[in-house]
Amino acid sequence: MRPVRFVLAIIAVAILVCAAPNPSEARLMTVLSYRQVLDKSDLVVIATPKSKTTDTTEQAYLPNIFRQDEKGNQSDVKAIGVETVFEVAAVLKGDQAIKLFTLHHYREVQTAAGELNGPLLVFFDPSDTSQLNSYLLFLVREPDGRYAPTGGQTDPGYKAINRLNVE
Repeated sequence: MRPVRFVLAIIAVAILVCAAPNPSEARLMTVLSYRQVLDKSDLVVIATPKSKTTDTTEQAYLPNIFRQDEKGNQSDVKAIGVETVFEVAAVLKGDQAIKLFTLHHYREVQTAAGELNGPLLVFFDPSDTSQLNSYLLFLVREPDGRYAPTGGQTDPGYKAINRLNVE
């Protein structure tokens, strides 16, 4: 009976070791509750993209995120600023008269294939005219009048910008 327990203990330890996250595959993220995102937002809307996403001349590095190569070398994640015009269907918080706004967000310059824990960026397809192309957006107003995702540009696809599943 003792050898069976010993083998089961070894199997259990092996499973735990294999299931433990590899520190090189993890990254810190700011996680806000929906209440915190709502409170920090200047504008909360249900909206639909109405224009093709266009690149700006802005180039930046996404804050608090790095890419690590197979040798362990870290590099910043380079991004390009983009703008997408949205048409508002409903205002949940903010200026009730707003009908259109420009969302300022980012896309990666180069995406690594099979990347783990990369930024949760967003992409919009205005050619999809179905109701399934509506989004719930939590936004902050920038000094130039555009809006940006509440909580920052690194992970807007986590809570600040959510595609709605309308049936």
